[in-house]
Amino acid sequence: MAPEEGLTAWRVYLYAVSFIALIIAVFGAVNLIAVAIEVFVYPPPQPYPVPHYYPGLPGSVAQVVVGLIVWGYHWMLLKKEH
Repeated sequence: MAPEEGLTAWRVYLYAVSFIALIIAVFGAVNLIAVAIEVFVYPPPQPYPVPHYYPGLPGSVAQVVVGLIVWGYHWMLLKKEH
């Protein structure tokens, strides 16, 4: 039996989830770049040493990691379809 050609509901789902996951990963990467610029290019002046904490860092890393894993899995499923 030959595989179905055309756009099925399963393929639409796979493309949609892949696109959304990739967008989430891109937004996380942009936030990581913003944190890196804040850390390395324009660090805030400190009168005395204090531990640095960047509240956007954990969420940005999570967005990139989860977004890439979800995108990779769904993209792999799409490639198996073809």
